[in-house]
Order: sequence, then C-alpha cells, then structure tokens
Amino acid sequence: MFGWLAHAFASLRPSCDAASWSISRCRVPIAGTELAQRLPMLGSVLYLPARCVVQEPWPVPAGWLAARCELAPVLRSDALIVSSMIGADGPREWIDCVDGQGRFCARVHLLPDTDYLAWDALLAGSQPLPATPLCPDQMACRAASAELVCFRTRRLGQLDLLETLRLGHLSALGRHIAHEAARTAAVELEPARG
Repeated sequence: MFGWLAHAFASLRPSCDAASWSISRCRVPIAGTELAQRLPMLGSVLYLPARCVVQEPWPVPAGWLAARCELAPVLRSDALIVSSMIGADGPREWIDCVDGQGRFCARVHLLPDTDYLAWDALLAGSQPLPATPLCPDQMACRAASAELVCFRTRRLGQLDLLETLRLGHLSALGRHIAHEAARTAAVELEPARG
C-alpha cells in the first residue's frame, strides 16, 4: 500500500552527508493510451507538459483526442521514469513521461491528495534504474506550465477523449508541494481549469 514511501526512503541519507543524497528511480513501460486510461484513477495531481507543446502540435494516436494541446504529450508517452526523494516536507515522487526516443513529454507529481493505491498500481511492474545524485538538473524539467488537475477520459463518438476536470478540494500541504515543484521547474502554478 505504501510502496511509494518505501521507494522514497530507499535513498535516504543522514542530513550531515548532503553531498551523497540521491534520487531513486525506476522505469515503467506503458503506452500513452494506457497511461491516459489510468491517470483518472489518481485524482488530484500536478501536471507539467513539455515546453515544445506550445511551439508545435503533438500528433496523437489513432482513436484518441486531447481536449487541449497541453494534454497531447500524455498520449505520446512510451514509458514512465519514476523518481523519488526525501525533501524538506517529506517524501516527493513524480513520473516523467518519455517517448520512444527517451525525450521528455510531461511530468506528473504525486501530491498528498493523490490516490496512493492508484499510484502504486500505475507503477506495478517497474524496473529499477540506477539512483542519480540530487542536483538541480535532475529536479528540473523542460516544462511549459504547471497546473493542478484531475484527468478524465470519456467516449466521444468513435473516439476517446483525454481531458481534465475542475479540481476539487486540495490540502494546504498539497498546494505547498505543488508550488514548490512548479518553482523548481521554473514555471508558475496556473489557476485550476475545468
């Protein structure tokens, strides 16, 4: 049930040895369409799409639509790189969606308000990767924006539609972590959309 917590504590080091802190990582192979179907189970998350989305449209798989261009990178994903670390406010965990060439598509941050069982289920079958040193390059991502969302998929004629819902209640700690993650990515946390 708390696999994310055990995974996060795997890289814990004494605070006096800050130079040796690291980020635990694993890889989860998953098609973008399967990811899109499973994201709604997570509930509230912080979503950071890749910067290139703003500059050019991302093609989406046949049979799928993205309600807005910022959601298209999810559908282009080929794998997830899961990272976890211990931050000043406790464990932090996020997934980087990458395409078939290993390019960053989007980042999804776990929040205290996220459904942890759905998060663990999403990470089932993960393959461990070597830990990486805790440094700004590993924390940052090439994000265009950051927003708090709840994903939803629904059928629209013969197509599946990936969209977001208006965010319900979010804890103060969840908002704080979202603001910190957005700041680390050098983007502003955008107001919730419906």
